Amino acid sequence: MKSGEDKSLIVVKLEDGEDLFESLGAVIGKHGIESGIVLTGIGMLRNFVLGYFDGEVYQKKEFKNACELVSLQGSITTGKETVVHLHASLADESNNVIGGHLFQAEVCTLNEIVLRRLNDLTLIRKENPVTGLKELDIL
Repeated sequence: MKSGEDKSLIVVKLEDGEDLFESLGAVIGKHGIESGIVLTGIGMLRNFVLGYFDGEVYQKKEFKNACELVSLQGSITTGKETVVHLHASLADESNNVIGGHLFQAEVCTLNEIVLRRLNDLTLIRKENPVTGLKELDIL
């Protein structure tokens, strides 16, 4: 893993075999990100889990084979726990695109990701009693 900073932007390069979420957690700690946005991500993933929220629970599906990471975006919140909330679109070998909430993933070959630290806003996760989800709150 490599990362560099330019004002509020952090550019990250992840290597083959790294756990995407663990590596992003390390980058968040290294660069002191308390609230942020995952602006973009490209590369490849394997052994990933995508989910679709059906209004009550997440329907999860596991994918073993490597897929091209077409799009990655999300939010970063810290506080009691660091939460990296990601959504991803991935293309398979036939160029069929799948996507949804990303629960876990392993880097395949490499990932290039850009994060933006928020300096004047604080993002937190707060449980919504109606949905039961830890939803974004902006302070």
